[in-house]
Amino acid sequence: MNHWGVQLASNQRRVLRSRKGATRTSNKSDVKVVWSLWLKRAALLMALSAVSFSLMTAVDKLQSVPVGELVLTGYTGGNSAVGASKNELLALVDTQLDEGFWQLDLLQLKANIESHPWVRQAVIRRQWPNQLVIGIDEYVAVARWNEHYLLSATGDVFLPSEIAAFSHLPRLKVASLRADQQQRPSREIIKEAVTWFNQFQKPLTHYGLSVVEQAQLDDGDFLLLLSNGLTLVLGADQLTSRFDRFLTLLDGALIEKLDDIEVIDLRYVNGLSVLWHSHIDSEGSRALAQVEVTSSLLR
Repeated sequence: MNHWGVQLASNQRRVLRSRKGATRTSNKSDVKVVWSLWLKRAALLMALSAVSFSLMTAVDKLQSVPVGELVLTGYTGGNSAVGASKNELLALVDTQLDEGFWQLDLLQLKANIESHPWVRQAVIRRQWPNQLVIGIDEYVAVARWNEHYLLSATGDVFLPSEIAAFSHLPRLKVASLRADQQQRPSREIIKEAVTWFNQFQKPLTHYGLSVVEQAQLDDGDFLLLLSNGLTLVLGADQLTSRFDRFLTLLDGALIEKLDDIEVIDLRYVNGLSVLWHSHIDSEGSRALAQVEVTSSLLR
């Protein structure tokens, strides 16, 4: 029993020694793995730091890039009162161009340019490497609106710096919109005025006439001033039928008498009222007397 007991104890010691040696080898291997991972992480951090530094340097360089070329397109640029000139547009953006090409606030630049009375819309974009392209969409004036404004082909009312240069354009007036209050009309009011103007204007061209001024008074009455100096009073309702009555008279003898007539009032059921140029008093003022006639008397 003792022999086997000693032998067993000896075997246990060998096993213990064997296990103890394996633990030391395992610890050394673990240390090597940890050290390898640490080195890899350190290398990765260094690489990331280098990339970040390079990116920051590149960003700094990009931010300091100046605007190399400014390209303006779409503006009329003449010396007349029509449209925006190049110098006027440059003055609206010049103060911001020193901020650097990539630091420019394009929305602010757009707002600055669109503050020009002739600019309807501006489109701005950067073009590599340092070119700034600005496209201008200008208003095209087709008529005057009330006393101080212009009406564009797109139905926008805008205020030019000078109105005298547009005396050749027809005038559209709506008395309910006071010019002294700088009141802008609604889209519906503009559409109605333009629709009536086109309806009156188109057939008059057949007789060599055109509408110089269309006015809608406070009470809604429409007045038309024609290119020959004749004024038509159409009233506030039945505008189409009353104007058609006038066109019918033009097909008769009235066309030969237009130069002698100052005003034709069509606010009658079966006829019209005429104010002749001959009704002038001795002081040269306009006489008040009007002659009411039926349409047959003018044929």
